[in-house]
Amino acid sequence: MIGNLGQKAAGWLVNIAIAMTALRTNLMRSILTTLGVMIGVFAVTLAVAVGSGAQISVMQSINALGSNMALIFPQPDSEGSRRGFDRGRLTMRDARAIEKQINGITDIAPQLRSSIQLVVAGRNASTSAIGITPGYGKVSNLVAESGRFISEADVRSAARVVVLGPTVARKLFGDFDPVGETLRINRAPFKVVGITESKGSSFGNDNDDIALIPISTMRQRFSGDALAGPDDLQVLFVGFQDGVSLPQAKREMTRLLRERYRVRGKDINPFTIRTTEEFMKESAQVTGIFQIVLVAIASISLLVGGIGIMNIMLVSVTERTREIGLRMALGARRSDIRNQFLVEAAVLCVIGGAMGLILAIAGGTALTVYADFPVPIGVGVGIGAILFSAFIGLLFGGYPAVRASRLSPIEALRSE
Repeated sequence: MIGNLGQKAAGWLVNIAIAMTALRTNLMRSILTTLGVMIGVFAVTLAVAVGSGAQISVMQSINALGSNMALIFPQPDSEGSRRGFDRGRLTMRDARAIEKQINGITDIAPQLRSSIQLVVAGRNASTSAIGITPGYGKVSNLVAESGRFISEADVRSAARVVVLGPTVARKLFGDFDPVGETLRINRAPFKVVGITESKGSSFGNDNDDIALIPISTMRQRFSGDALAGPDDLQVLFVGFQDGVSLPQAKREMTRLLRERYRVRGKDINPFTIRTTEEFMKESAQVTGIFQIVLVAIASISLLVGGIGIMNIMLVSVTERTREIGLRMALGARRSDIRNQFLVEAAVLCVIGGAMGLILAIAGGTALTVYADFPVPIGVGVGIGAILFSAFIGLLFGGYPAVRASRLSPIEALRSE
């Protein structure tokens, strides 16, 4: 048995050697033929990697918000709400009720948001201001890299303090540590008490381009006209302990808020609750469809490359008809002739696939470095690309190989 396996392996090695000789004989034609496969493998591999990178980027965006968390917005949860519920509702009283009555909560983070202009020493920067409580850092897994975070005392006294994101700090102060410095926000003086740790960017959004101030200060100075009530909120983050069922927690919070706002029967809720689990599932579906579309489009170029392989192999069979007849006359079996051309097509495609994989890795690296977009091409993807290239060669080289094996030895030897 071992001897038979050795003979078969030796036979395949001979076929590979013959294939390499044939490819070198028509070098320019071989190079042009591999271009189609190379472009196809490059496009498909990069499409798969970009789809995976999109999934990673979405997960990073969600994790930047915080894990195991629910987000509540003062917006009706669907269209067609009745007139009395057209305006969304969410207040600090709702936040306290949720914190007291829902089990498994680690902390809550009520928020107000606004766009602001920061100025210091002739430099200015526009950014997003978030009015927060200390719970924001716990729910969002955000800490101060230098200085300190917003405290309860800051919230109680509506202090004019600000914690800057690294991007804003660089715009205003360069490499200088701004903790303890004073800047002006919309013409009011504020003291910089901390710099947050870097959260990076995702999908082109800079998570470090923010300024955090006490929610009471935000309410007094920047959001008064935009809010209908004295304790209205724009967003509420609710963090839960690990192991807590987010769907169950969402149902409990929905029931509690419906009771507080006396929502009856099938009336539309004047609020919307989303969980990070829902965001992840929806994002996975969207990026999955995105990846399928990319691969489908890229596969067209691979199909064109495969057709090119079939065309060239048919030409090769025609050119080498006399060689085929001579080999058959010397005792070669039909399977030997078939295998020779199959191996030749597979080798041609593997070479093109390897070149396409190298281009895909280079393209992915460029996107990662210059566009800050993750494009992972792992060992598994590389091996899959090479094996798929060989499969394309066997698939599209099958007909020319079978045609070569069915030639009549006598007719083949008569050919010129």
